[in-house]
Amino acid sequence: MHPYQYFPPYRHYHPPPQKLYVPYTPPIHFRPYIRSQPFPTVNPDMFMSSAQHMQTLMKDASLVLGKMANSHQFSLDLMTAAQKSDKEKVNQMLKNTGIQTTPDVSYSPDGLKLDFKTVVDHIDCCHLNLSLRWM
Repeated sequence: MHPYQYFPPYRHYHPPPQKLYVPYTPPIHFRPYIRSQPFPTVNPDMFMSSAQHMQTLMKDASLVLGKMANSHQFSLDLMTAAQKSDKEKVNQMLKNTGIQTTPDVSYSPDGLKLDFKTVVDHIDCCHLNLSLRWM
C-alpha cells in the first residue's frame, strides 16, 4: 500500500462470501395410492326389513308422544316417577300406552330420553331416539 493512497471511511474491505453448495432436493408431492374396492352387490332385503321395523317403532313413538301431549295426568305421573328414579313404574306406564316395543329409558333432572330399537336376525338394525325436556 502506498502511503498516499486514500481509502474512504465508508469502504471496508470484506472478503467475498463463500459459496455454500447445498444439494437441491425437489419437493415431494404425495399422491396416495387408493385401491378401488368394488362394492358388494346390492340386496335391498335387509334395508326393506329395517324400514318395516322402523314403521313399527314410529307408531310406538307416536302412541307415547300422543299420550304425553294429550294427558296432563299421564305426563305428571310419568315425570314424577322419573324424577324419583322409579324405573319399573316408568316402564309400566309406557307399556300401558299400547306400544309393542319397550324403549330403553333414561332420565335426568332436565328431561326424558327414550331409545326405541329392534333386532332383526340377531342384527341391531333400527334405532329411534326421542329426547324430551321438561325444564
